Amino acid sequence: MSRSRMAVAALLLPVAAGAVALVGAGAASAVTPYSGNGYVGVTFDQNETRFIADTNAGELLRGLPDRTLHVNLDPESIYHSPGNVVYATVDQLVDESASHGGRVALTVSDPAIWNGVVLTGFQQW
Repeated sequence: MSRSRMAVAALLLPVAAGAVALVGAGAASAVTPYSGNGYVGVTFDQNETRFIADTNAGELLRGLPDRTLHVNLDPESIYHSPGNVVYATVDQLVDESASHGGRVALTVSDPAIWNGVVLTGFQQW
């Protein structure tokens, strides 16, 4: 991914977070942005995670190549499998988090720094 495409992807996260907040998640300041050396991301609270699950917004990431996506599963996730492979879509992971009253986070990374990983998803409950 070129640096310009990386910058566009990084800008999409706050825009998406703002859209979720405006369209219906309901809680003010419920999106928590974070950043560091070569990455930027947002954490969605429980209400926003439920909203993302209800609207199937995770499907927007379906076209991302598998080798560029990394997922950190909650220890209780049903999607744990041997060999560091997750057999689930982003939408399924968001649905699982929401069903447990949990939250999700998305991080866009510079693949030159983070070994080719462009997007990391986190789930926690």
